This record gives sequence, C-alpha cells and structure tokens, in this order.
Amino acid sequence: MNAAILVTGGAGFIGSAYVRHLLSPRGPGGTAVTVLDKLTYAGSLAHLHAVRDHPDLTFVQGDVCDASLVDALARRHDQIVHFAAESHVDRSIADGGAFTRTNVLGTQVLLDAALRHGVRTFVHVSTDEVYGSLPPGGPPRRAIPCGPPRRTRRRRRPRT
Repeated sequence: MNAAILVTGGAGFIGSAYVRHLLSPRGPGGTAVTVLDKLTYAGSLAHLHAVRDHPDLTFVQGDVCDASLVDALARRHDQIVHFAAESHVDRSIADGGAFTRTNVLGTQVLLDAALRHGVRTFVHVSTDEVYGSLPPGGPPRRAIPCGPPRRTRRRRRPRT
C-alpha cells in the first residue's frame, strides 16, 4: 500500500465522491481507504455502493467526537481528509449545539489525534454552507483573501 487515508464523512455526498475517486482506476492506486461516518441525515452507505466491495475500503460507523475511536484510527493512517460536518442552515438554528460539537470539537479531536500520531497530511474540507457562496460575478476563489478581517489585523494604539 502506498498510503493509508482516513476519510471522515466519507459516506456523505462530497466525501463519497472523493472516496470513489480514490478507489477508481483514475485514483492513485495502492491506497487503503478507511471511511469514518456517523451515518446521520447526510451520510448513506448508498453513496458508497459503487465501491462497497473494493478490497482497499474499510467502513467504520462512528463519530468524530469519539476520541478513543479517532485515536485508534489515526494511529493506523498517514493522511486524514476531514469532510465530516453538520450542515444545513435550518438545522444549525434548531440545534446549534450539535453543530459546535461536530464541526468544532470533532475537528479538534481529529487534529489532536493527528498530531499525537504523526499523521503526515491533514486536509479539512468544507462547503459554502460554512464559508458562504460567491455572489454572481464574484471574484475567483484565489482572489478571496483568507485570514482574519482587516479590522482585526490592525494594531490598536492604547488609549491615553
């Protein structure tokens, strides 16, 4: 095997497309893929139907907030691609705690495990539901600055 990749949220719409690509003839080949997914409203094993019998695929039903599970998985992988997230604005209004738990605390659990076990690559993937969409005719993504807003970067003088 060339690489061992843990894909969180790999049974979701976007994550499963990535998993299918990794395991396709156009993928890198020789890659062991483990999908960690809680299988809630957004995740479905049907999304992985095309690769369900692939010998390099392992599926684990679980939660990114489960530190002992994530730790055990991170120990066996050299790359983590993190798609797992709560999404849909209406759901965030109805249950903001679930969003904080998965999107913030779950990401922290993954980052801590990656650091602890020397995971070489960590990629966090998200959607416009987190970052917002571009307006029609908006600038290309490479032209959108990343980082804190300008006003938080300015150094403020102490008041005298």
